[in-house]
Amino acid sequence: MEELAVHGPWFHHSLRVPLYEVDLGQGVYHGNYFHLFELGREAFFRRLGFPYRRLMEQGLHLTVAELQCTYLKPLHYDDRIQVGIGIVRRGRRSLSLAHTVDRILEDESRETTTRAVLHLVCVGRSGPMPLPDALAEVLSRWMEGRIP
Repeated sequence: MEELAVHGPWFHHSLRVPLYEVDLGQGVYHGNYFHLFELGREAFFRRLGFPYRRLMEQGLHLTVAELQCTYLKPLHYDDRIQVGIGIVRRGRRSLSLAHTVDRILEDESRETTTRAVLHLVCVGRSGPMPLPDALAEVLSRWMEGRIP
């Protein structure tokens, strides 16, 4: 996967790798990285002032339509990590988000362990729906750097 080009600033969410994400080999199971991406995305939406719950209250969800993921280095239990989220593209009904997972080393430097792009489509009970106006507006403001 090539370098992730985003529009606007990156959002970063810090946490430690929880024990329940680790397999018997003491590394994070490849499918569990998507839990870490989800934690970062939820924190990003809260930061925007549009928690995911607002979508759910409108009967909407952002469904993963396509994803690309590159695993560069393994993660282990209790690693200090930062999940980065950046907007790659915002469409009328869709949103593409770049995700990174960086390990925070002892000297506070970072090493990227994982990169992904998730292409999300807004759906309701009847199928694809436009992004809610309030969400589209706040995403545009983020992309323009107007949200501190």
